[in-house]
Amino acid sequence: MRRGSWLLLWTAPAWAQLWQSPPADTIEQWKCGPGGCAASPAPPFRFVKEDESGSTPKLEVRDANGRSWSVKFGAEVIPECFASRFVTAAGYFAEPTYFVAEGKVEGIGKLRRARRMVKPDGRFARGRFEIRGSPDFVFVKDRSWGWTDRSLGGPHQLGGLKVVMMLLSNWDAKDDRDIGDSNNAVFRVTRNGKQTEQFGVFDWGASMGRWGKLMRRDQSDCAGFARDTPDFVRAAGGGPLHWGFVGKHSADLTNATADDVRWLLPYLERLNPDHVVAGLRASGATDRQARCWSESIQSRIREMRAAVSTPAASFSSPSHSAASPLRPYHR
Repeated sequence: MRRGSWLLLWTAPAWAQLWQSPPADTIEQWKCGPGGCAASPAPPFRFVKEDESGSTPKLEVRDANGRSWSVKFGAEVIPECFASRFVTAAGYFAEPTYFVAEGKVEGIGKLRRARRMVKPDGRFARGRFEIRGSPDFVFVKDRSWGWTDRSLGGPHQLGGLKVVMMLLSNWDAKDDRDIGDSNNAVFRVTRNGKQTEQFGVFDWGASMGRWGKLMRRDQSDCAGFARDTPDFVRAAGGGPLHWGFVGKHSADLTNATADDVRWLLPYLERLNPDHVVAGLRASGATDRQARCWSESIQSRIREMRAAVSTPAASFSSPSHSAASPLRPYHR
């Protein structure tokens, strides 16, 4: 759900970024996400307020290190935690997001929606913690971007993000056309003293289930995700790729081309399946769910390779070529 109340529609400046060379495929990156393990939420947590925006229960809390966090509960927890890791591994921006299996919020006040998830003494289970108020990455209010904006990134970077959206079955692709409700955001990011504006998708809660229209789609449903996988993508007789994905603005996602897929594939095929499973477990998935989602993600990547029918050696390899290649996960 959009954090701001209205949007400024504009063209991205030259110093804005949609994509950058992804980090090394390490187990830490998958276990702790883009924020790193050292920045994990530190108990005890102190209640600030209940956040009643959006459609899921949320709290704002402060941790032992004085950092502010948005804590979300419910079906969006696993998708949001895992997507932050997967999106980062593909070179796109994601907010630091952590899964906390259980904890306690001190000084809890009277709750409305969150009372179903947080006990009167402040104890909770399965929370998604997302950093707020960090000077290193600032959510730029009243700014968004659209899936039709060709000024973003290089020739295939926007198309690559469309592929990632479909790969994770994120059907909630609202953009700057959905005034006041866009899930596409701009962040002001500072790295090594240099400031850039980073474009990204900030809400991945509708991911990792079935795509489709209102009565079919869901989220955090590994069985439904697996059932959709055989229809993910196929070549269409030498013409445009045929994507099975259906969602908000799906016509502007399913126009991702074979060349977009060829550009993205080396960054996906380098991923170690064991690391992906670790990322899923660190995001709150059970062993069974982690295997289910990991195997389906690998199957979708293989479908893309088959659809573009071009050997991997024909494309520029990502810089982290020492990472383990894509391979089947064995139970």
